[in-house]
Amino acid sequence: MKNILKHIPNFLTISRVFLTFVIIYLIFTKADIRTTITIFAIAALTDWLDGQLARKFKWESEFGRKADIIADRFLWVGTALAFIIAFGMSGNLGWIQGMQILFIMSREIITAPFAVAYFMSGKSIPHAAYIGKLTTFVQGFALPALILSIYYLTWTFISIPLSIACLILGSISAKHYIKQTSATKKFNKKKKSTSR
Repeated sequence: MKNILKHIPNFLTISRVFLTFVIIYLIFTKADIRTTITIFAIAALTDWLDGQLARKFKWESEFGRKADIIADRFLWVGTALAFIIAFGMSGNLGWIQGMQILFIMSREIITAPFAVAYFMSGKSIPHAAYIGKLTTFVQGFALPALILSIYYLTWTFISIPLSIACLILGSISAKHYIKQTSATKKFNKKKKSTSR
């Protein structure tokens, strides 16, 4: 039973990938916005919950950390791209929404090449920093607010400040991530040279 329970965080992480496909489908089919936002909120909640459970019960694993990063990026990038394509093609996406999506996704845009290179190197993934978690938390409100602003103009007054906050936090988080992965690489090189 204990062996089954320790896989709960991984199950939640994988469910986030499946929920992302549902969100993308709902965005493209222009489903009821309340349904789309609810599914997005559930997917974002799995991100918080899997980490909490893994840390609390010491169910952390290298696979779990890597899967969590992939599922996170899939949720954010998949939802953002679906939003850009679906609403861009229908002519509902103006420069204000375009700027906001860039701000919201700033961390992902800046760190993408570094994250791919580091992930492909096979090295262990650095633990999530507080600034990274804070960025993800704000993104969790900014992206739905932006989607809602397409349907209800008043949401623009919420989505704009949140997207600016994402730009600031995302830039700091990206800088921290790049520094952290560079430090880990240097440490691993030093470790190899001393073990010879």
